[in-house]
Amino acid sequence: MKILLTATVTPQVVWDLHIREPAVRRAQYVESLRRWIPAAERQEADLVIVENSGEDLERLVRDAVGRVRSSVHLLPAPPPSDADVARGKGAAEAAMMDLFCATFPEDDPAEPWYKATGRLFVRNLDRCIPAVLPECSVVARVALNMRQMDTRFFGASAGVWRRHFVDAGRQVDDHQEIFLERVLVRRLLTAMGEGTQLMRFAAQPAWYGRSGTHADRVYDSFPNRVKRLATNQLDALLRGPLKGKQF
Repeated sequence: MKILLTATVTPQVVWDLHIREPAVRRAQYVESLRRWIPAAERQEADLVIVENSGEDLERLVRDAVGRVRSSVHLLPAPPPSDADVARGKGAAEAAMMDLFCATFPEDDPAEPWYKATGRLFVRNLDRCIPAVLPECSVVARVALNMRQMDTRFFGASAGVWRRHFVDAGRQVDDHQEIFLERVLVRRLLTAMGEGTQLMRFAAQPAWYGRSGTHADRVYDSFPNRVKRLATNQLDALLRGPLKGKQF
C-alpha cells in the first residue's frame, strides 16, 4: 500500500485560496505529518510526499518526527507549468498525482494507492479504509448525483489509477468550474463502465485540519463533528438498506 500526500507550501495559484501564507501552510504540513507518518506505519504502508514549490522535504519531515524513516519517500516536484497555473490548483495537484504514478511504474496493478491532501489528516484512518481493496476498484466519496468526487482522500488499485486517473490536469478549468473533483468523477464513471468496482469507505473520513479554500471550514470543530454524526447515519443507510435502491 502507498499513501500519496500532495503538498504546496508556497502556492502558485492564489486567486481562490484562503490560506496563502507559506509559514502558516508549512506549520500545517508539519502538524499533519506528525500524524500521517505513524498512521502509515500502522498500516505497513509507504508514505509518499510530493511537493511542488521547492520546499526542503527532508527538513519538513525532520521538523515533524525527527528523522526521515525508511517508509517515507520524498518526491520534489517541478513547479506547475504556466498552463496548469492558468487552469487552477486542481491542475497543479493532478500534475503531482502524475509524478507519483510515474515514479512507481513497477508496482503491482492490484496494489492499493491512496491520495490525501497533505495538510489534512484522516483521524479514523484505521477504521476508514477497507481491510481489502480488490483489484480493479476505487474507494471514494461521490456525490449522489455522481457529478463530483471528494479528492481530499480517495484510493484506487494501481492499475485503475494508471489507466484512468493520469493526465487529468489538462481537463481542469477552475474558472469554468470544471474542478478536479468533477474531472475525476467522469473518469471514474468511465472506469465503472469497463468493470471497475466503486467501494464506499468503511467509515466516513474524520478530518483533522482546516480548508485552504473556505475561510470558515475547520474540519475538527464542534459543529462539524455534530454534522458528521448525522451524515454517519446516512452513510450507514447507503451502505446497508439503501445499497441497491434506485433513485
